[in-house]
Amino acid sequence: MINTHKINKQQLFAELILASVTLFWGATFPIVKDAITEMPVLAFLWVRFAIAAIILALLAGRAGFATLNRRGWIVGILLGTLLAFAFIFQTFGLERTSSANTGFLTGLGVIWVPILAGPLLKKRAALGSKIGVGFALIGLLLLTWHTPWTLNFGDLLVVICSVFIALHILGLDMFTKGYDGKALTFVQIATAAFLYLIGSLFFEPVSWPQEWTGSLLFAFLITSVFATVYAFWAMTTFQNRTTPTRAALIYTLEPVFAALFSIWLAGDRLTPLGWFGGGLIVFGMIFAEAWPIFFSKKVVSAQL
Repeated sequence: MINTHKINKQQLFAELILASVTLFWGATFPIVKDAITEMPVLAFLWVRFAIAAIILALLAGRAGFATLNRRGWIVGILLGTLLAFAFIFQTFGLERTSSANTGFLTGLGVIWVPILAGPLLKKRAALGSKIGVGFALIGLLLLTWHTPWTLNFGDLLVVICSVFIALHILGLDMFTKGYDGKALTFVQIATAAFLYLIGSLFFEPVSWPQEWTGSLLFAFLITSVFATVYAFWAMTTFQNRTTPTRAALIYTLEPVFAALFSIWLAGDRLTPLGWFGGGLIVFGMIFAEAWPIFFSKKVVSAQL
């Protein structure tokens, strides 16, 4: 007989680990915003991703890299390029808007996934996804509201970032089967680090920290080790111990933690209208992910 109590405890533990990932992701927004006042954006990004790539290479080992054929390297480079663009738009956007706004707007990637899956994967978006997009767009309007209304350039950059995040998620779903996760992630992270380094050498006055301050070292520790390496290990190890829908719902905690850390660490303040708009974005994400649960139950009940 299957011990359901044990299974539930294992699932709960796995979900708590995944929730800790969103905690670190949320914490990165105010930390990165502070770090890029000490060094240029692309310089910070290439050092951050290079540290993570070195750690991932050590974790993958020879056995991991043995799973990568020529196609695997090409897939990793393409996915790494998408990831690089996502973080470029996010970090330059973060430089020009609040870390709370950046957290909420980055979360829109969860919404774009089912919408973009239609043209890219020939998977028609469910009604729940479309309704969720509607809530998220209203939330976007309220979060960025001022008179006369225009979309802040920083907010716009983060919205573009969320589209690249969605494309990266879809790419992972389409192309990564059969490859060692750590090795493939190394290729992606290393590709992003290389692109950032080239961009920094060409477009920025310095490409290396002029002074390794305590705050900068802390930023690299959180973003490289915890928000990248630990997050990847946790997702690959524990996400398969819960359902995809429950995992996606857990990931919607990221913008909530981003807002809380932004208030605590960066002194950000949102208006009541802004909080309502951010709440609608999170609600839209939850609605889109939870829809299949209720819809499938309705279908089963109708069949019975």
